[in-house]
Parts: sequence; C-alpha cells; structure tokens
Amino acid sequence: MRRFALFIALAAFVATVALLDAITRGSFVAPEGPPAAVDGTGPILVASSAAGGHRGAIGRGRIALLVSPRSSTVARAIAGALARTGLSATFALTAEIAIGDPSLTGDLRKSGHNVAYAGVAAADAASLPEPLWRVAETLGLRMVESAAGERLALYAPARLLGGRLDEGALIEARRASALGLVSLAPAAAPANDTATDGLVVITNTDDVGGFAAQGSRARLVSLRALAGLNPEPPLDPLRGAAGELALAMGRAARWAGDALSAAAALAAALYLARLVVVIFVAARHAGRPRIAATSSPTVAVLVPAYREELVISRCVASLRASVYPNLEIIVIDDGSDDATATAARRAAADDRRVTVIQKQNGGKASALNHGFSSTRADVIVVVDADSIVERDAIAELVKPLADARVGAVAGNVKVGNRWSVLGVFQHLEYVMGINLDRRFFDEIDAISVVPGALGAFRREALEAVGKFSTETLAEDADLTVAIGERGFHVRHAPYARAWTEVPSALGALRRQRFRWTYGILQVLWKHRGAPVRRGATNVGRLGLPYLLVFGYLLPLLSPAVDAVVVYGLIVAGARPEVVALFGVVTGLQLLAAMFALRLDGENIAWAAGTLPMQLGYRQFLSFVTISALGAAVAGFPVSWGKLRRRGLPAEVGRS
Repeated sequence: MRRFALFIALAAFVATVALLDAITRGSFVAPEGPPAAVDGTGPILVASSAAGGHRGAIGRGRIALLVSPRSSTVARAIAGALARTGLSATFALTAEIAIGDPSLTGDLRKSGHNVAYAGVAAADAASLPEPLWRVAETLGLRMVESAAGERLALYAPARLLGGRLDEGALIEARRASALGLVSLAPAAAPANDTATDGLVVITNTDDVGGFAAQGSRARLVSLRALAGLNPEPPLDPLRGAAGELALAMGRAARWAGDALSAAAALAAALYLARLVVVIFVAARHAGRPRIAATSSPTVAVLVPAYREELVISRCVASLRASVYPNLEIIVIDDGSDDATATAARRAAADDRRVTVIQKQNGGKASALNHGFSSTRADVIVVVDADSIVERDAIAELVKPLADARVGAVAGNVKVGNRWSVLGVFQHLEYVMGINLDRRFFDEIDAISVVPGALGAFRREALEAVGKFSTETLAEDADLTVAIGERGFHVRHAPYARAWTEVPSALGALRRQRFRWTYGILQVLWKHRGAPVRRGATNVGRLGLPYLLVFGYLLPLLSPAVDAVVVYGLIVAGARPEVVALFGVVTGLQLLAAMFALRLDGENIAWAAGTLPMQLGYRQFLSFVTISALGAAVAGFPVSWGKLRRRGLPAEVGRS
C-alpha cells in the first residue's frame, strides 16, 4: 500500500510538472480569434458567463503603471529605469520568472513596487480544460505569492495586455474571477481628472522614459488603489507553505528539465560521434587485403557444454566438416544431467579427431581449462555448443596468428534464429553493435572481447595469463583484456563465421544481457589498471574506456533522449528542433545498418528493422544495463543462468 501511494504521489508530481512545463513552452495557447464584444474603456475587465465583457474603472482621472516584463533581466532593467525617475509601478510576474530569479520579487518589494500575478508563463493556457487550468494557475499563483510574501488579487497575463481582446482572453478573465482575481487590461491615460481611469503598460525601459515625459505623475496611484482594493495582509502560514512547496517543485522541475536536456544532448552527441567514427574506421578496415594462409599450426577446438543435448550434434558435425587440417575437437561435458555427452559421441561417430570429456560441473571457464589441459595444440579455438561453424571458419580464424605478436583472434558471430521479432533485433545488434565495432577496434588495436561463440587463442598467450579466468561472468572479455595487457595483439577475422542461437524469449534475453553487462563490469573493475599498464596494447587505453562510455554511460543517458523526444513530439507541440534531431539520428542509424550489413555480406533489407528497434528494444537494453549497475553497486550475487535451447533452422550454416 505504501509503494502504491508513493507511486501515485510520484505520478501526480510528474504530471503536474509536465503540465507546468508545457504551459511555459506555449503548448496549450489558444489560437487568437476575432475581437470579442467588450464595452467600456476602463482598465478593469469583467467577463460574465454570457458572451462579451465589460471594461470599467472605480474612479476618474487616475493612472497606474503596470510593468509586463518578458524575463527577470528585463524586469530588473525596468526597475532601474523607474528608480532613476522616482516612479513606482506594479510588476506583473509569471511563476516562470519567480522560479528563475528567486530574489527578484523581494527586491521589487523593497524598492517600493507592487506585484501582480501574470500566469504560469508568458504563454497562457486558455485552451486547457478548466480543471487543469485551475490546477496550473493555482500553483502558479501560490508561487508568486510566496515570493512576494503577500496575497495577490490582481491578474495581468500577457494575453489580456496585448490591447486586443478575443473570446480566449475573456475565457481567461472569467476563470480568473472564479479564483478571486481581478483581471486588468490596458487603458488610455486620462486627459484630465474627469476622464476614465487609465492603465499604462510598460514592457521595456524606453516606455519608462516616454511616460515620465508626459508629466502625468500628479494623478499616478498604485494599481491596487486604482482597482479599489485594500492592502492585503501577509500570507497565512498554510498558504505560504503551499507556495514554498510549489516554488520548490517548480525549481526542481526546471533543474530536472535542464539536466534531462543536457543528458539528451550529451547522449545524442556521443551516439552521433560514435556512429560517424566507427563507420569511417570500419570502412578503412574493410579495405584491407585479405590475409593469406602461410602455415597450419595444430588447432584444438574446445566446446564447453552443459545441458546441450539438443544442439551439440550439429555443432560437432559442423566442426568435423571443417577444411582445416591438423584439427582436434574436444567436447567438455560440464556435469550435464541430460544426454549431452551421448549426443556428442554419436555425432563424432568414428572420427578420431573428436574427444568427449566428462567432468563435474564447475562453470564454463572451468570446462575450458579442463579441455586446455588435455591438449598440446599450438592454437586453442573456443566454440559454444550451440554454434554452427562454417567449413572455412577455422582456417580464416588461424590466419592472423601467423604474426607472432598476435595472441587472439575474434570470429564473426552471426544470428541463426533471426526470423522472430527478437531475432531480427539481435541480428541487427550483432551486425551493427558487435561486428562493426570489432572492425573499428581491430583498426585501432583495441579489441576487448573475443567471443566465446568463436575465437582463437595462441597457446603461449593463454599460458601467460593463467588460462581462462573463473573470477568473472564474462570470461571471454576477461581473457581478451588480460592478453592485451601482456602486449599480445588481438585481431578480428570477419570471414571466420559461426552461427549462434540467440534468446527467443524476452525473459531469457534479459537474463543473458544482465549477465553480460554484470560480467563486463567485473572485467572493468578487475582490469582498472589496464589504461596505464606499460607494454599493453590499446585495449586498456581505448577499448575499456570505450566500453565504459558506450556500454554503460550511453545506455544510462539514453532514456533522457527518449523523454525529450516524446515530450517534444507530444506535449510540447512537435518542436522542429526535436523532430529534426529524431530524423537525423534515425536516418544515420538506418544508413549505418545498411553499411554494416553490406560489409557482412547480408541483405540490406534487414536494415528496416532498425526503425522498430527504437520503440521498445533499445529502452529494454537500457533498463537491463541500469539493473545490472544497480546490482553491482548493491553487491547482489549473479549466477550464470542457462538459455533454453530450441535449435537452429536446418539451412543455417550451410555453405
């Protein structure tokens, strides 16, 4: 019940803040209509429930000054001009001005000026339904009253001071009357003491000089006196407290809005910069000549498997079909309670290159270390049990290792089950966010993750870092960074392709990405000294900072972009700059997807999926990232989890 009450309170706060902010942006301004039927010439405007209105005055031949400033800066400039001429006036202040300049109202009162209420903002809210208008204007009135330290009875919004009264202006005056406010409109300065009272509206400092030159100050009275109002007593404690709370809420809303806009701008800048730089560098990487095979070192393919009875057969069959010589295949059954080992042996048939090892359950890194200890091969290739490896993938993966300085090679992992909505999104994510990034990282020597689905490691590099680490949930990233810290280079082999099965249910995807995100956080913390490690490659200086900024900071800022875009499109009236930003980002992302797909030899028609990805999937990934960060800060334990296999389509992996 408490949580529900808190939720309702927060929802009410957000709704109120959105309403006030929308009014300040002019989202609810009623269109200007034809002049309304208004008789009389005085400064006091009365709008009855019937059509039309009346302008009148209490006395004759008097005049009052009303300042209607556009901002607090203008208000202070006009106050200075009035001080030089010895004139006093009533300043019509909006709640927006009171929020933006907390000391302005008090300074005006100390200088002998009075205060009137001018609405929430310069843009009125006449088109709002009356209940919402009442809520917004009551809050705005309390804000200005609290800043002035007195109750206010005069209402002088910009719409009533424009010199042209239409039906929307009369609606506003009628509503204000229900709040106990006296509405005002400009009236010509009286020619003598028998003429109708006048109200001169000052909007800039030049108006002050013009009025002073008229010599009318002998008949100058306060606006309250002109309206026949007695001085109001100070605010009662309850009304004052309500005003202070409303002011605090308004200032918090302004701060939150500014912070949100800044976060959105930073996120957009980071995203666009990343997009442009990665595409440019990846294009240069694609222009490299294809590496030729110069040697055929012995290769051991390690396949860690836990409850993989459904998929292990196709994985083993694809490895047996490899064109690479000097190959051994080691399946490590990590304590499965199903027929994983039996299925692997059945798939191996009488192929002596295949060995199936069974051990007690200890996790993926433990299984890989067990397999590593059972072979003396020069190169260790790691393949997930659900991967289907193309015939020439091992040969392509080994080619960069001809350079003795290379310690590891990342393969090109493709999504096999891409025919569902989630599958399409993950397919695009792999092509754009993983494989395209690896081309970029390869060019700057900063690859930070050799994927567990398909990756190769030089034996000496593995031995130098102590084999596969069991300290993190992201053993592939942990190992890759450690290899880079030892000075070994890591390369990407885009033509070494393996097909993997990705989660097909949202819950399974959430668990997988949570583990990835949490595991990478562990890696970042474990290797926090990598950026300054002497002799290391750019994996520490560039790769890890990139992961921190674009893997964590950008997803944290991403909701701000969504909030600003949604607000800008729906609440604030589809502001052109918001629409333009959304269009530019979406267009660039579509082009980037087409480019990445083309580099990977994929049909560019898949790029159409980038548009619906923006409506839920990206927000889902941001939520998972934020959840993982929260779990890391709180110190919650995170287990490996297990993806329920369904198997890839039969045509996947055929070449």
